[in-house]
Amino acid sequence: MSRHTVRRSWQPYAGAFVALTLGIVLIGLTASVIAAVEATRGAAGVGPEDRLELEDLSALFGIMSAVALFMALFVVGSTFGFVVATRHRELGLLRLLGATPRQVRRTVLGEAVVVAVPASVVGCLAATVLTPGALWLLRDRGVTSLALEAPAPWIAWVAAVPSGVVVALLGAHRSSRRAARIAPGAALLEASVERRRPSWTQLVVAALCAGAVAVPVVLASSMAPLFALVTSVLLPEVVVVGVMCVGGLVFPALAGLLGRPFAGRDVAARLARDHVRTAVRTPAALAAPVLAISAIGGSMIVALSFTADWTTALNREQLRAALVVDTADPATTAAVGRTPGVDVADVRRRVSLVLGDSREEVDVVEVGAATRARGLVAVRGDLAALRGRAVAVSETWATDSGTGLGETVRARVDGRRVPLRVVAVVRDAPDLYGDVVVPPTVADGAPTASGPVYVVPTPGTDLAALARTLATDLRGPDRVLTAETWIEETDRAARSGNALGLWVLLGPAGLYAGIAIVNAVLIGASQRRRQLRVVHLLGATRDQVRRAAVWEAALAGGAGLLVGAAVVVLVGWLVRHATTRDVGGVAMTVPWLPLGAVALTCAVLVVAAALVGARAATRAPGHGLRT
Repeated sequence: MSRHTVRRSWQPYAGAFVALTLGIVLIGLTASVIAAVEATRGAAGVGPEDRLELEDLSALFGIMSAVALFMALFVVGSTFGFVVATRHRELGLLRLLGATPRQVRRTVLGEAVVVAVPASVVGCLAATVLTPGALWLLRDRGVTSLALEAPAPWIAWVAAVPSGVVVALLGAHRSSRRAARIAPGAALLEASVERRRPSWTQLVVAALCAGAVAVPVVLASSMAPLFALVTSVLLPEVVVVGVMCVGGLVFPALAGLLGRPFAGRDVAARLARDHVRTAVRTPAALAAPVLAISAIGGSMIVALSFTADWTTALNREQLRAALVVDTADPATTAAVGRTPGVDVADVRRRVSLVLGDSREEVDVVEVGAATRARGLVAVRGDLAALRGRAVAVSETWATDSGTGLGETVRARVDGRRVPLRVVAVVRDAPDLYGDVVVPPTVADGAPTASGPVYVVPTPGTDLAALARTLATDLRGPDRVLTAETWIEETDRAARSGNALGLWVLLGPAGLYAGIAIVNAVLIGASQRRRQLRVVHLLGATRDQVRRAAVWEAALAGGAGLLVGAAVVVLVGWLVRHATTRDVGGVAMTVPWLPLGAVALTCAVLVVAAALVGARAATRAPGHGLRT
């Protein structure tokens, strides 16, 4: 029965099929990238910098897949919600003929499997074909400097197929339970009333989500900036889930308020206002993807921009060096310290160590040089004790790991187990040093990577002359930069990397949102053909019906954008509060252009889908609409 239903009326399931196929492609690509990263990580010649780059790449694709699957649930859930609503009488007839609630529920879940299986096959085949090109593109675009080899195709298949089926079943789960509660008498009804009141389960979930949002708001005064960044990634998803549980109340009410100023000026706007106020499923299904992409995308854009402002302010506040030699050549770093007029030449050295159960990139510092050049300072403890088997950690690392001052960190250095005692907690400064800082004695024998050299000139030295002297010994891509130039270039590089990450993360999510918006509008329009006949009998023209459809979509989409904007403002406030409390005088950069692009994209998709849906509905056979 499930297979027959999907074959007979495949149009409503097309959106779910496309969404699942895209999600499986992304999961397959992510599994292939992670497998290629793991194979490359242990290869000969891969240094600490390369390992950190590979870890970031794996994390980026992992987050991208999580966001894509989160958005896929909206598409599948809304599709099957509409399908159950449109088949109310049909499912009632099945009950009247003797079908049990369990059989009805299995029928709906079976339809999800029927859609998921071909989507899994198509998605896995596409992922297998696209994997070599994706790995090449990552290196061509500078995401990684390493040549990643495509792994065996079965790795992607094993990860993607179960994920696609599970997402389909989860998306159809609620609709299947609703279908199982349809009474046999529904087969005799000419109309059905949509339920507006949320269930007790929905109310409980919404209350839990509200509590989860309230916690970071209450703790904002003591929240670390990096923890605020992590919160800004997770908080929008929590808000979206909570709002969707009460979407039948929230979105029709907001859409009705938005339509009030226009209802008295245009009869089409009045029809649309009245419909979105009384309807439940159509406004909620249309507003959901708009809310999801605007809240998640806008929050990421604002949080990353504010975090870049914070790190730039930290660099300006802590950097004591007047010049920065941008080099990775050990010979050059040694020559800088011997140059006349150089008082301190602080080389940033990093080593890859196993701390606890994970591998991390650790900074190896000479405390005196790092203090004078990079402003390394302890907020708790004493950096003078950073010698022997000791370690200093950042405030964020101490909070995340639960390791405080005086406690011991289990480390493995060059195959040896070395217990390190935490002697100091330092300020966060991710561009100047890492979360974990050790003295040179800890890294003896371990391969290290040299980074830029922070130069403090001797008093009275001509800075321009010193820069020219240092530049004569440089070769290749090495450069001598002033402190302000280095800070500006670091800020531009961070924002460029953030932009690339946003494209990777939000590109699939935006595509999902577009699919969900079009799917909701088209299925909603197909449900209203009988309603359009009634509107025709009341004297409506084809143009008025189309304008009313555009107004309905605009009001529901505007309600979603309004809630999404509120989420973005909340996230921006949290990140701004945490960063300005940590560093005074942070100049916050609000990324109006990307935020406007997200809002404009949602608006264009909503209006375009509404026009297509209205045109299809008014051209349907027997619609009876006059021109």
